[in-house]
Amino acid sequence: MIYSLRVLMFLALMIPSTVIGQGIVRGILSDSTEDAPLIGANIHVKGTALGGISDLDGRFRIAGIPEGLHVLRFSYVGYVTREIQLPIDVQGEVFLNISLLPDVIESEEIVVTAQARGQAAAINQQITSSTIVNVISEEKIKELPDANAAEAIGRLPGVSVIRSGGEANKVILRGLSDKFTTFTIDGIKIPPTDADERGLDLSTISQGSLSGIELFKALTPDKDGDAIGGSVNLVTKRAPSERLLRWDGKGSYNSLMDGYDQYDFSLRYGERFLDDALGVQ
Repeated sequence: MIYSLRVLMFLALMIPSTVIGQGIVRGILSDSTEDAPLIGANIHVKGTALGGISDLDGRFRIAGIPEGLHVLRFSYVGYVTREIQLPIDVQGEVFLNISLLPDVIESEEIVVTAQARGQAAAINQQITSSTIVNVISEEKIKELPDANAAEAIGRLPGVSVIRSGGEANKVILRGLSDKFTTFTIDGIKIPPTDADERGLDLSTISQGSLSGIELFKALTPDKDGDAIGGSVNLVTKRAPSERLLRWDGKGSYNSLMDGYDQYDFSLRYGERFLDDALGVQ
């Protein structure tokens, strides 16, 4: 009997003091406007490592809270954080019904600028088209220093390029050979450049001479029936309604090419007269 009493006293001394006099807090967390449960909300007992999250029904339970006055912090993204003081009794259990107010999240100022008219027209053409078409406007062509028209077309989805000497010269649509693709300039079909196959070398066409590129991935009745892969229409530049004077130059001097042939300069002038009936460029 004395031995058993000693064992019980020893076990009592081994129990940490923080275990004696602990309480449990449980409850439901909801939206104050719709009374809907908040799933995954964070509940934390400040000053301790105790906490938890709400379940699918908005319910939560935190056990092992030491006796005394504690502050519980309730937080959820998009809602105002709430803190309440709560006394914890010895071996007590407290039920809470907490609601949070929606919060307005303010961010830094966002500046939205309008798209260029040409690019806006290209997007509108894609939206209103009766077939699958990708359109590159002149503004987009000028954004990147592509070497030729093949490089510009190769940036579109579903297009891969064939390179010769590191420079793109042919395009492949939807994984089919280039002989299954037709090419037109302003709607007029271009003859092939290959001697044996119906392929077109696009490296001879400068992207600077184009005002847009239309890529049709699905044929319509008004298109030729020999373009299984698709059809590419190269749109040439027209004289602008407002006077335009532009000077372009590209190239860089290096030890591999020390001549002036590596430089490329172009001058463009355009204007329309007689109520836009006559254009000169």
